[in-house]
Amino acid sequence: MIRSTGCSDAPEAIRMKAKELLDVHAASFGEPSLPISMDVLASLRGISRSTELPVQSPDAELVPDGKGGMTMRVNPDQPETRQRFSVAHEISHTFFPDYTSKAWCRTDARYRDRQNPEDYLEMLCDIGAAELLFPQPWFSRDAAACAGASDCARLASTYHASREATIRRFAETCSESVAAVFFIWKLKPTQLGTIGRQNQTNLLGIEPEQEIREAIRLRIEYSIPSPTFINDGYFLPKDKSVDGDSPIYQAAATGEPADGDCYLDLGQASGTYRVWAIPLWTPTEQLGAKGENSVVAVLRPVNVKRPKNKQKQVGPSLFDAP
Repeated sequence: MIRSTGCSDAPEAIRMKAKELLDVHAASFGEPSLPISMDVLASLRGISRSTELPVQSPDAELVPDGKGGMTMRVNPDQPETRQRFSVAHEISHTFFPDYTSKAWCRTDARYRDRQNPEDYLEMLCDIGAAELLFPQPWFSRDAAACAGASDCARLASTYHASREATIRRFAETCSESVAAVFFIWKLKPTQLGTIGRQNQTNLLGIEPEQEIREAIRLRIEYSIPSPTFINDGYFLPKDKSVDGDSPIYQAAATGEPADGDCYLDLGQASGTYRVWAIPLWTPTEQLGAKGENSVVAVLRPVNVKRPKNKQKQVGPSLFDAP
């Protein structure tokens, strides 16, 4: 695929292949209405849709139809936003020259090994899926019009995509210095194994589950920086917690988007940020002690000192957790 596109690396190549498919769509039907139809894009790649359920994936799979073509099985019980991403992911498999040779199953991004070629290919297909779900130049145009957290939430609705995937894409394509930061309720690493031990009663006689509930805080799970944020040298450490008076906590507690400027204690990157915080759907067992949600926040530095020695931003790739 790299040779056929003349690109310098695989991510650039799959983005180009996705753009070529979008160009075919535009040439056939004109400027797309949003959200763009994944089924139409699949048909342009010669993929038929099966009514059968996926056999080896909880989401979707692409399998040879025995006639030289490919058919797609999609789990209809998954949320629409997840189905759309899964379909876009399977379409992206057809950008590789050997896609008709076997069945392809969308795997759980949380358990992928970057060193495994099959898993790396799955990551590339997630990149291709994002290009198809959030087509350019329309997504950048709409993202540039966002003036706050509520606008970002509406952006996800416009593209019929999850808030997580939308904000990740927002950060990746943003020309300004921003980071999409994902906060979940959890213990800090030094508390693991010492709080909530099943075989040990604490001094107050609190049950282990309740002890954990009372100790968890809203902490950084991972972040997706924009290219400018990376160049500025900011580094957001995993597991840092946020105070209860921040817009991030407000969004978690109310279940509504929240905006505001606030000081965030983020280690080397501590300072004042403009915050757009958007609550996320959160499983019951992952809620905060008072039922608070997880949150994704767009952080824009307002008064944050740039480090003299830039640190490399580390963490999952943009689409490790669609």
